[in-house]
Amino acid sequence: MKSMVALLFFAVPLFAQEEPRTVLAVGGEVSWGIGVNGRAVGFSLAQPHPHLTIAARLGNGGGHAYFEAYLMRRVGPGATEDDEVARTSLDLSYPALGWITLFEDLDLERGVYWLVIAKPRDKAFSSINWIAASPMVLETSCGGVGYLGTRAYTFLSDAAEYIPASKFEKEIDPYGFQIALTEPWEEIARP
Repeated sequence: MKSMVALLFFAVPLFAQEEPRTVLAVGGEVSWGIGVNGRAVGFSLAQPHPHLTIAARLGNGGGHAYFEAYLMRRVGPGATEDDEVARTSLDLSYPALGWITLFEDLDLERGVYWLVIAKPRDKAFSSINWIAASPMVLETSCGGVGYLGTRAYTFLSDAAEYIPASKFEKEIDPYGFQIALTEPWEEIARP
């Protein structure tokens, strides 16, 4: 019986799931949802990050909340599908408000990235909202991660056929659009 108890004592920590490590989180006091035509939040990584999960705090303002999400190496005129790392399309049900996982198990190299949330060009209306936080608080549990701010386009005339190539303009806002980049903790080598 003692050997069974000892086995359980040593085995439980091996199988316990730890909370993921925060690579970057943009948070703070939740203020309001802001309607999105096209908006991007940028970040930089000084080292590779394997098995990364990217989520955004989004909401449905009423009706259909269609949106496309892109993870890009660059945005704006000249951006192409060659700059695209990942893409997804969703429709949030109503009512919806919370953290939405957009991408999972990404292996990102060092570099600059932009998370783009946009209303699809083929939809006349979308009630997608990206939740802003004010005052903005940046959180990270590892070095070499940078926050690059936000860019957006407001007018549909600024939207390109390929959404990430739209005319994104730099924004200077006192608030941040909530994102969370997380990864599993590295396993500790045991002797």
